[in-house]
Amino acid sequence: MSHTLHSIQHTPSFDVMAHRAKVAVVVPATNTIVQPEMEAMRPHGVTNHVTRMRLPPRPYDDQKEYKKALETEKGDLEDALESVLLCEPHVVAHGHSIHSFRGDAEVALKEQDRLEKLCGIPFVTPSMAVLAGLEAIGRPKRISILTPYWPPADEMIAAFFTACGYEVVSTHGLKSTGPTAVARFTPEQIMKGFEAVDRLEAEALIHVGTNLPVSAMTHEIEQKFAKPMIGVNVATYWLALRRVGIKDPLRGLGILAEKY
Repeated sequence: MSHTLHSIQHTPSFDVMAHRAKVAVVVPATNTIVQPEMEAMRPHGVTNHVTRMRLPPRPYDDQKEYKKALETEKGDLEDALESVLLCEPHVVAHGHSIHSFRGDAEVALKEQDRLEKLCGIPFVTPSMAVLAGLEAIGRPKRISILTPYWPPADEMIAAFFTACGYEVVSTHGLKSTGPTAVARFTPEQIMKGFEAVDRLEAEALIHVGTNLPVSAMTHEIEQKFAKPMIGVNVATYWLALRRVGIKDPLRGLGILAEKY
């Protein structure tokens, strides 16, 4: 199914439980982490409404094809949006990160603007949310990045941040063997991943990969490494709320969500 700009818009509305806002959340069909994590972040008077989009499998066992897929793969995002916009949400939080880290900030902003025009309401992509989060905490220049991905994806994400003016001190990918396997990394494995990527000169830690269960660990990670951590799911939901004027602190989710 194809769509043109302005073809799937609906007027936002409130209801008894959503007397402050409705948040549409778009996730890949294989993603099992974004929905429960964002539900745990949800303030009173806000409701979340999840829709799922199909994505082609990324062949992790063939790095050449894996890299090609990063550059070309396209899921059925517009079809997923057509379904969820029927519930008349106020903002869309996109729970799929890697596509939004292609190119540079100009490319990312252009894609976010396209999706906002398509939906007629604010649309938050993970890359733009992480950049907004970094700006909010004072724009630390030197960053280290943890992902669940393989080297071609890590290189693409590092290139994105470099193009945005950041110094990428280090990256570390956990090398997931498939999309659902990302959600099976344990807190211990995730913490070891941050230990592997952290460097003394890094001023902030970044997490990319929405199916990696990091959000509930944010405070612990910040305490252990004595630096802020901007994770995609926290940043995306934080910015979605802020885009519709909801300023509630999100307790236990790190300095960004609690103070900004």
